[in-house]
Amino acid sequence: MDVEELRQYIEENSHVKDTFMSHELAHLNEINDELAPSRRHNAAVMQHDADRAYDAFIEDLHNRIMNGLKLHRTDSAEKWATAIEEAEVLDNVEESILDADE
Repeated sequence: MDVEELRQYIEENSHVKDTFMSHELAHLNEINDELAPSRRHNAAVMQHDADRAYDAFIEDLHNRIMNGLKLHRTDSAEKWATAIEEAEVLDNVEESILDADE
């Protein structure tokens, strides 16, 4: 499974993207609010930054899953899905995103 396939799997089988984006945008807005009004970013820039952060997050997660679950890019999507489900990766990721705010 490559990074794009993992992204699609995550978006179809969890709320990880919604949770991540919600928290990332809130974080970026806090930072933006501290800037002088003339230096603040508009909503499009904030969304772009959040999208880039999500892309990096998915790439990092892909690498962590490969290393932690001993998977390879060439392994089938079914093998990846089974390993992810057995290890409860998506539940753990969602929980860690929520815990990051505390």
